[in-house]
Amino acid sequence: MIDAVENFVGPYRILRLINRGGQGSVYLGYDKRLHRRVAIKIYTLPPGRPARKELLREARLVAKIQSPKVVQIHDVIESNTHFALIMEYVPGCSLEEFLTAVRPSLASVLAIGADIAGALALVRQQRIVHGDVKAGNVLITASGRAKLTDFGISRNADEVTPDTWAAGSPSALSPEQYLGESLDERSDLFALGALLYRMITGEQPFFSDGELDTDLLLNRSPRPMEELVGPEVELPEKLVAIIAQLLHKKPQDRPACTREVRQVFRAVARGLPLSSSTSLLREVQPLFRPESSEDIPPLVPEGLGQRGCSALVPAGDGMTAGIWYGFKRLSTPVRAVTSMAVVALAGVLIVIALPDTVTPVRFGESETIVTAQYNLPVEVSRTWLVDEVKHALTQQLGSLRVVGPVSAAPRAVLYSRGAPEHVLTESEQVFQIALSCATELCVLAISRKHAAQRFHQQSVLFPDMSIHQWRDIVHSTTLALYP
Repeated sequence: MIDAVENFVGPYRILRLINRGGQGSVYLGYDKRLHRRVAIKIYTLPPGRPARKELLREARLVAKIQSPKVVQIHDVIESNTHFALIMEYVPGCSLEEFLTAVRPSLASVLAIGADIAGALALVRQQRIVHGDVKAGNVLITASGRAKLTDFGISRNADEVTPDTWAAGSPSALSPEQYLGESLDERSDLFALGALLYRMITGEQPFFSDGELDTDLLLNRSPRPMEELVGPEVELPEKLVAIIAQLLHKKPQDRPACTREVRQVFRAVARGLPLSSSTSLLREVQPLFRPESSEDIPPLVPEGLGQRGCSALVPAGDGMTAGIWYGFKRLSTPVRAVTSMAVVALAGVLIVIALPDTVTPVRFGESETIVTAQYNLPVEVSRTWLVDEVKHALTQQLGSLRVVGPVSAAPRAVLYSRGAPEHVLTESEQVFQIALSCATELCVLAISRKHAAQRFHQQSVLFPDMSIHQWRDIVHSTTLALYP
């Protein structure tokens, strides 16, 4: 628990409790520097330095994975008694909350399964074993995508031994994990199979009377899914077969990676009606946790904000304290001019010091189709879409140089030191954006072409969403083009 008197963790303000679990409590926080909400997970530190190193290990593992399919780590704050992970805040709900209230459609199962499989593919690339892939560790976002979170017991695959592995949740245990044997990525695939089984049937594959049946886990196959869903539900044979393969007792009999699993998901999804592509968002929206305008701290009067200063003379006569006090006592216009001069000087020094490297990008003509009368956010336009995609790309690529007829820089570009030394012409990337609105929803499609490869992402938006939600979805869809 946090002290009731203190509502800040480092620079992050605590707003409210989100969830309390066995490992620690999760709070909604606010980063006033970047004007964004964050999730803050607070642990009580056990005695000894090894405990602190163990918690830092989780942050370092997740920091290796930069993807919209995995909840990101922003910061780490520690004290003598507590430790806090500052994470990306995901509006929406957990998969556990969803499955407790709803039996998802087949299209929703495929959408969630594909996102989890994609996250596990990225985890595998970093040689990480998650070890606790369960419904409570999957978050469903406001845009209808699934994110993997909570790497609290995860390990690097090279470090996984029976002595270093902590017990996971009963619903995510593989046979080898229960027996205390060495693990690899195929243990996470077993947990994925158990989660898919539960999403389709509503039951845990290896539970009896609400508890883990170890004999069933180690020695027997779970009840056929066809018996649990009933004859009125037709399960695709390919899907049934891949789940059975994921749930093999021996790791060597399971798929070696998620590629085969995702191929099956795509094949089955192609056989579903196009209208089912938005089923997940329709089914999960009623379960999203309430979001309140009070979750963003109110602004204080301008004069008492960052421009306010103490009327007391600072203690001591040090030069730094004197300069700072004198600066604060200047009039607002003089302080503004002084600050701009300092920033400009710092900028010049940085430009001189850093290599001038840019990535050229090209935008095709954006396509916008609206077949009904909508009150979209007034800011939304073709230019706005391109600008928001560019903003997201700077997070992924760094410096950009837009070329071509759409949103390009002027033909004559002046540089402080002439043309850039490192224009990555061979890395030019071409983007196409399309927004189509019809029958109560909009579909955003963004494609990226680089060399001989093409990537494509789609997201669903609703006209009554705020401009902030639109911006978040455009950014996440853009970043998803970099798997």
